[in-house]
Amino acid sequence: MNRLLVYVHFNKYNNISSHVYYQLEQMRPLFTKLIFVTNSQLSDKYIYDLQDKGLIDDFIQRENAGYDFAAWKAGLISEGMENLSSYDSVTVMNDTCFGPLWDMEPYFQKYEAEGAIDFWGMTNHAEVKGHNLYIPEHLQSYFISFKKSLVQAPVFKKFWKSVESHADVQKVIDEYETQYTKLFQKSGFNYTAVLDTVPIHQDYFHRNFTIHYPQVLLDYKVPFIKIKTFDLSQHLSPYTLKAVEAKSDYPISLIESHMSQISQPTPAYLLDRKVLAPGSEPITTDKKVAVHLHSFYLDLVPEFLGLFKNSFAFSYDLFLTTDSDEKAKQLEAILVDMELSGQVVITGKKGRDVIPMLKLKEKLATYNYIGHFHTKKSPEYPYWVGDSWRNELYDMLIKPANGIISAFDQNEELGLVIADIPSFFRYTKIVDPWNETRFAPDMNELWERMNLGRDLDFTKMDTFIMSYGTFIWYKYDALKPLFDLDIQDEEIPAEPLPQHTILHSIERILMYIVWAKGYDYRISKANFYITPFVDNKVLNVRPDLMPNTYVDFDHIGGIKGALKYIYRGPGSAVKYIVRRLKKKLKE
Repeated sequence: MNRLLVYVHFNKYNNISSHVYYQLEQMRPLFTKLIFVTNSQLSDKYIYDLQDKGLIDDFIQRENAGYDFAAWKAGLISEGMENLSSYDSVTVMNDTCFGPLWDMEPYFQKYEAEGAIDFWGMTNHAEVKGHNLYIPEHLQSYFISFKKSLVQAPVFKKFWKSVESHADVQKVIDEYETQYTKLFQKSGFNYTAVLDTVPIHQDYFHRNFTIHYPQVLLDYKVPFIKIKTFDLSQHLSPYTLKAVEAKSDYPISLIESHMSQISQPTPAYLLDRKVLAPGSEPITTDKKVAVHLHSFYLDLVPEFLGLFKNSFAFSYDLFLTTDSDEKAKQLEAILVDMELSGQVVITGKKGRDVIPMLKLKEKLATYNYIGHFHTKKSPEYPYWVGDSWRNELYDMLIKPANGIISAFDQNEELGLVIADIPSFFRYTKIVDPWNETRFAPDMNELWERMNLGRDLDFTKMDTFIMSYGTFIWYKYDALKPLFDLDIQDEEIPAEPLPQHTILHSIERILMYIVWAKGYDYRISKANFYITPFVDNKVLNVRPDLMPNTYVDFDHIGGIKGALKYIYRGPGSAVKYIVRRLKKKLKE
């Protein structure tokens, strides 16, 4: 069959998602000619890539005006309206769906063989009559195939010539999407859909099955699932993903990748899909690996270095940072005693582990993968809290490092690996929306300073996906905007730290920087199991049953913990304010 496909693409970040490449690969063999129309401003690398892969014949780049109907019109005009009747069918589709879930050839053969059918698609929308609302029955427009009988008719050309580039999407829907079916039917042309919702819509509350009832689409073997359904029906999305996996061979990773990039990067239904269970088997990699250990508590350094030595089967360069000459000399001695080589760098007394990492910018920039760790203690709590936290981070990010490095090698999109939530934060309600949103203004300021080109408002988030304690593995390029910030020492408060500082904001913003750079992240699986009833109990503690304070000091040392809190939190904040005021007065 001599078929034409006009394929419309749009990506708000001006790139091409992997699901689009897959879609084109599956659809291309069915068509004599494929015209790719993009409403995005793609760089040349994407254009050349599509052409080199043989996925398209013609390429049209246009302004994002008129949505898909105006873009389809541009593709049809480029082919020549008078030439369209030379094809057995003309198909228009867009990239607003995942799929095809199954081979498309049988669908084309089935509907092309039905002589009474002049155009067909995936789903239709039943008629809606209501107060001040009327939507006619229509074939939904994300995929429409017109047979020659309709393409060569005057009404077909007249319709497409009437299409204008409306700025309002609702006007496009009202004038074109909901009207073209009725227009062609009045001229004597008939349509059908893979899923005809008219006979069954009375059994369902909503008319738009593509968004609200993905299970029905799958049951009727509709080969495309709308992207919108994953964001607008998030309560169903975990099950939709499982159903697609069970019923088709479609690569679920394409859905995960696109939804992570195009929507906010932390929808609940994707979190389980981010979990990595890395092994510890020896591996080989040709990539350069750096390991950075900020060494404040020197008594813990041999423990860390021993773990590195016994766990890492790959070659790596070791960097140790600390805050004084005396500690630097002791670190040199430790390296000699343990027969290890590494660079010791004095990075000053401010910034805990985060600023020392950023001060290694020039050294770390030459490495592909970087592990960042520090001698973690939690002196504000009983020592076993810090010990449990640190040991769990060992188990999630140091002991399985071979598997993490292997994951980086296997996935170019992977830019960051963090640990799962340590058990302490599951048993205590410390991380909650009331406290977390207090970090958001500083996070927004950092975001603007980095000029990442993606809109994100942290004040609208309830909590953040972060590596508790900033133990991380990452690709340098994925966090490059943070290294390029050039944070000055005066921006960093001295110890003891107040509760909400730029350092806490950096701890929470890492994954979002990675997302803005076009990378993905993974969560290294915890080896311990805690029943979800614990989370349910902790997160639903009634405020009226808690002590009359924002912090339950029973969790952090009783009276002694409360005194430390007053000193380290509000007390140090007052010191900071006084110090800044003095500086301003001097200036």
